[in-house]
Amino acid sequence: MQGYESITRQFILNENTPFVITEAYSKIRTNLIAGLSESPYKSVVITSQCREEGKTTTAINIALSFSRLEKRILLIDADLRRAGVHETLRLKNRFGLSTILTRESDIYSGICTEVRKNFHVMPSGPHLQNPSDVLGSAETERLIRMLYDYYDYIIIDSPPLCIANDSLLFGGFTGGTALVLRENKTTHSDLKAALTTISLSKAKFLGVIKTHCSLKYDRSSDYRMALEDNGTTVDEEDLTDDDVLED
Repeated sequence: MQGYESITRQFILNENTPFVITEAYSKIRTNLIAGLSESPYKSVVITSQCREEGKTTTAINIALSFSRLEKRILLIDADLRRAGVHETLRLKNRFGLSTILTRESDIYSGICTEVRKNFHVMPSGPHLQNPSDVLGSAETERLIRMLYDYYDYIIIDSPPLCIANDSLLFGGFTGGTALVLRENKTTHSDLKAALTTISLSKAKFLGVIKTHCSLKYDRSSDYRMALEDNGTTVDEEDLTDDDVLED
């Protein structure tokens, strides 16, 4: 697992990240801001249908990209089943979302401030036996609504939909949900399942973020990912159950 974490950290935005990758995230950021323009809630829930699709790395990098706008950004690790944000960013996880929601710590103890400039992180905190019950409580909504007073944008990393529908619990008080899929791994049936699940919730669907994209098409505009606005480019009638998404 340690080797995997080291590889993951290589893809976290920093001063040495190639311009084309930084620019890809900037385009995602621009589209997300447009998608949130009419919402009173400046927050994005990041999820995927399956594991290992790049969800957590994408959530971290989106939050970092937002922080470059000189805005106050909070990244929340709401994947209380398989948390990864604290490992990737090398943060302590004694306190975090779980301890705040169960009132085992105050909110100040549960936030790592100035991880980078304008970028704060709320780790998941210790594992809970009943994460859906806790995330679905009124305490979660109260917490997120309070955090809007302190941050310009909030990015929430949530579990894959095939594991749990925890990401949908935020739909009534967040700006929308973005779905991460991985080229040559996510199948069309995976995508259809995710879109169906999201459509049944109160969450606004902001679009699809495609990771691990090949370089065989427009090198200047997309290196590793692209956001398809509101999923309008997806025609479910053209999808077959066993196909893998490719360019």
